[in-house]
This record gives sequence, C-alpha cells and structure tokens, in this order.
Amino acid sequence: MKQLFCAIAISFCLFPRCAFGFCGVPEIRANGEYFQSDVVFTGTVISSRYTDRDVGGWYYRVRVTRVFRGPTQAEFSVYTEDSEIRFPLEKNRSYLLFAYRRHGRLEIDTCGNSGLLSTAAESIRSIEAIPQALPFGVIEGWVAAETDGIDVSGVRVTVRGHSRNYTAVTNKDGWFEFRAPAGAYKVDFSSGEYYLNGGDYFRYDPNHFVLHAGETASLQVVSVRHLAR
Repeated sequence: MKQLFCAIAISFCLFPRCAFGFCGVPEIRANGEYFQSDVVFTGTVISSRYTDRDVGGWYYRVRVTRVFRGPTQAEFSVYTEDSEIRFPLEKNRSYLLFAYRRHGRLEIDTCGNSGLLSTAAESIRSIEAIPQALPFGVIEGWVAAETDGIDVSGVRVTVRGHSRNYTAVTNKDGWFEFRAPAGAYKVDFSSGEYYLNGGDYFRYDPNHFVLHAGETASLQVVSVRHLAR
C-alpha cells in the first residue's frame, strides 16, 4: 500500500527540492518558505546565460528592487537547473524570488512561491506581516488517504510542543489547522490513525520542526483508520 501511495505522489511531482528534481509535500505557504529560504527578494532580470555543466541550467542576473531576507545588495545571480522543477525567467520581467544557497550558488525552482511580481501581491503581504506577528504561528496539514475509499474527514491529529498536546480534527477534505506558540513541535503517531510515509520528502519533517512567529508550517501524514461510509 505504501509503495502505491508513493508512486502516486511521484506522478504529481510532490517531492521536495532535491537532487532528484521533485517538490516537497505538501505545498508551502509564502510565510513558511520565507523561513526556509536563504534569500527572498524582488527584482528585474537583466541578463541570462545557459551552462551545460552537470544537468545543465540557466544563470540569471537580477537587479534588486527589494530584499525581504538575506543580504542587501544591488544584484543577485540565481540559477535554475534544466529539470522538471526548472523556473525559467524572462529578461526585463520582474519577479518575487525565494532562493536557496546550494552548491555555492543561489538556486530557484517552481516548487514554492517564486513567481511574477504582478501575481505576487498575496505572498508579499504575508511576508510583510511577519515582523509584526505575535509570538504565534499556524500549524496546518493534510491527511492523505492511503488508498481509494478511505475517509479522511474527522481524523484527530495530535501535535506535541511546549510540554502539551495540540489536537485538530480534519475537515471533509482531510485538512486541519490551528494556531500555536513559536517553538519546536512533532506529530504524535501513537493513535494509529495515521502514519508517516517514508517514501515522501517533506518541507516540514513531522517528526521534528520549528515554528516561527508569523509562520505557517504545512504537514502531511497518511490516514489508515477511517474507512469510507
């Protein structure tokens, strides 16, 4: 069963940014990716060049208009590999970019919230709200069905942190959400209602993750107990 679920996940490109060129699960919010990124900024592409080293890819020079996270400088060079998660940029167009320092360079991809500046207003608002946030964040997640026919509604998900348990119940689509103080957390798997699919890669490791003030941490587990009515 677990192998089947993993294969389905691969078909929808649900793995994280990694050497295999897949994205992580589940999708990440902009105010979560902010904390995972090394540099977050807006800017306009002024040049590009292709390299055929390794798997190949493109380097872009981007003139900076605003830096949300990372060093303040006039330009950044960003790279996107020639793979399924490549994020090609266009010269003279402006973007919001979430960049990751890997292999001695800043890399971008399509796995998160990078995008054209003209469509990034909501992401920017969520980032701008972080400095004014109370010492709380949001923990949300998706309880996925192990196989067809499993009801993912009404699953009680328990997360431990700050010497207490936080419990949320999934809606009809398997989603849950609650507010929690900033700090370290982990999902409690002792109920037997859900498990961690070892074949997946996660943006937030359910076995241990840190929630910052103003951040939304997105989790995923797999339901086994609730059968369809």
